Amino acid sequence: MKKLYYVLILLIGIQTYASNDKYRLTLRGNPATSIVIGWNQISGSSPTVYYGTTDHGTNYNNYSNSKTVDRSVSYKGMNNNFARLIGLRPNTAYYFVIRDSQGTSSRFWFKTAPADRSRLSFIAGGDSRNNRTPRRNANSLVAKLKPHAVFFGGDMTNGDSSSEWRTWFDDWQLTIARDGRMFPIVATRGNHEDSNNSIYNLFDVPSSGVYYAITFGDNLIRAYTLNTESSISGNQTNWLRSDLGSNNNVTWKMAQYHKPMRPHVSSKREGNSQYSNWARLFYDYGVKLVVECDSHTVKTTWPVRPSTGSGSDEGFIRDNTNGTVYVGEGCWGAPLRSNNDSKNWTRNSSRFNQFKWIFVDENKIETRTVRVDNASSVGEVSNNNVFQAPANIDIWRPSNGSVVTINKSTTVDPDPDNGTVEVAISTGNDDVEEDKNGRLYTDSSDLELVYDSSNNSSFQVVGLRFQGVRLPKNATITSAYLQFSADESNSTSTELEIALHNSSNSPSFSSSNNVSNRTAFSSKVTWRPSSWSSNQQGNAQRSPELKTMIQSLVNKSGWVAGNSLSFMIRGKGNSLTNRSAKRVADSFEGGNPTQLIIRYSTSNNPPNDICAGISEWRSGVSYPIGAKVTYQGNLFERISGDWKLLGACGSSSFKNNNQNDINYPLVQGKIDKRFSIFPNPFTNEIRISAPSVKFGKTYIVTIYTIDGKIVHEEDITNLDQKMMKIYPKMSKSEMYLLTISDMTGKTLETKKVFKN
Repeated sequence: MKKLYYVLILLIGIQTYASNDKYRLTLRGNPATSIVIGWNQISGSSPTVYYGTTDHGTNYNNYSNSKTVDRSVSYKGMNNNFARLIGLRPNTAYYFVIRDSQGTSSRFWFKTAPADRSRLSFIAGGDSRNNRTPRRNANSLVAKLKPHAVFFGGDMTNGDSSSEWRTWFDDWQLTIARDGRMFPIVATRGNHEDSNNSIYNLFDVPSSGVYYAITFGDNLIRAYTLNTESSISGNQTNWLRSDLGSNNNVTWKMAQYHKPMRPHVSSKREGNSQYSNWARLFYDYGVKLVVECDSHTVKTTWPVRPSTGSGSDEGFIRDNTNGTVYVGEGCWGAPLRSNNDSKNWTRNSSRFNQFKWIFVDENKIETRTVRVDNASSVGEVSNNNVFQAPANIDIWRPSNGSVVTINKSTTVDPDPDNGTVEVAISTGNDDVEEDKNGRLYTDSSDLELVYDSSNNSSFQVVGLRFQGVRLPKNATITSAYLQFSADESNSTSTELEIALHNSSNSPSFSSSNNVSNRTAFSSKVTWRPSSWSSNQQGNAQRSPELKTMIQSLVNKSGWVAGNSLSFMIRGKGNSLTNRSAKRVADSFEGGNPTQLIIRYSTSNNPPNDICAGISEWRSGVSYPIGAKVTYQGNLFERISGDWKLLGACGSSSFKNNNQNDINYPLVQGKIDKRFSIFPNPFTNEIRISAPSVKFGKTYIVTIYTIDGKIVHEEDITNLDQKMMKIYPKMSKSEMYLLTISDMTGKTLETKKVFKN
């Protein structure tokens, strides 16, 4: 009888828990008002989600709402159940349990996304395949960083088997925070998923074709998930083009997919289909950030646009103003590969386990690369502030900065004579602190304005340099201010002086060109900021009006739109005697750098620029004879099939320098004394133009396969200013190496070319 009693007690204890596991959250609609709760139903019947905005623990009857299963599919050895919750309140915590005939699950909770234009946090990466240690490390960091969503770029498992998927979902439980908070995954198909069903049936994505888009916030960002493992051209690209065109009202657009267009691992095949179908759409419709995976290496690029003309590398050319930033390439647990195929537009590449940590607000997108191997020692962000980097987080810090920032550099008001320039500090070397001995500190996580006990106990001078400020010369400045973000709370009365460097193009800060020795315009501004509270970024952190000093700058004879400027900030009055009389702002390294916002008008200023009113050259446009365009700061006129250089923008007159009578081939108007080889990728024809000063010369063109086999060779002669053309007969769509040599055998040019 005693044994039977203990068995009954054990069975009763088992019955108090629901027979489900492998929990997950996904998104199908508006993240502010809906979410999908998914799980594996092991046994039992009638599973129901009980939920509400008040935490009742596991007392399911006390929750105000309930939802039965909308979709149940037996797949990969699991009974996958999905309950789709709609009609939720934005930016609100919801607590839930799953109750079935055998009991009640643990209590979990999630928070809906904001419906306004509040700042957002995302994690993006992929390729978690078969190395469980880095996979579990990355998963545990999700729980610690608490993103609004996780963008996962495919290749979750190695072989797409049922046992691998069950293990993967067991590991995914590490993304659940210690307090039971869960975070939604936005899933992509990779090449290690055998079919679209693996994503559609396990994550209940809104499209069986596994390409879809989700908008976060009040049209703050629309995120596209694309599928490189099914047909790219046709329906998918037609949908993408239509959706991009019908969503011009969103502030930002980003995309994720599995296989990269231009992998940074030499053994990986080029993504020519992605390139030919999507690259131009991304550029034309303003997709500013693209997350790629598959190669198992690390990369970030400079902003680039598709180009097959002179100066391009593998079909892209750098475009800091309108380009797209590509990041990746998947290191969530798959075997690492060597980063051995960088391009001239690669910003950084490396090789380690990582994912991207992305912040989005109205003015900028910030992307950081997080190493995941030290996950166990990393702290945890607060549920109330997910943007403050936790203790010991290992953010990759290459020499040109740890944060890739995409700014809304220029937005034009409805009145074409008015504009706004918004520029943020873009590198750690551009917000610096100078101590009393003139020493510069460039890597601090904050900026003390101005006393800093850690910097030689100094009432220091702070320098802020802004690059690429696209203010027209002699524009009328109507408003200008600095926007800081508070790193600490300070309330002691403080007095600061803001000055602007009297230089048409302010140079970088250095030991020989520090902050305090720079001459300033006379129109300095005194600022007595009100109290600051940590993490605030509002009116209290906004400087006084700075338009007078900015006006003096753009009126200088040497000012050109796109130059750099720098401010110097010193203490005054009690801020030079009272160590508490200070304000502490976030820095570039701290993750929320200072912004410069300038509004201007050009309506009362006669044009003094030879490029005024001239449109930038655009690919695919048929320009008539006599048309004028600008390209990379120069003015060109169409003559016959060529462009003629008229002069450099930024001045009303220019010196001939024996160059304006040289005609340049119809290749984006770029002046380039090297060979131009295009289109690239090519189909049947390759056009080559030699430097304009070498007419009548003969060259040897040789094309090799990657393993060194010659597949085409011929002599070509540049008899006039027209293009030289070759028609190589290669059938395979892959990368080749093209060399141009002179008649002595000296190699003059080497270029990767791609056959469509």
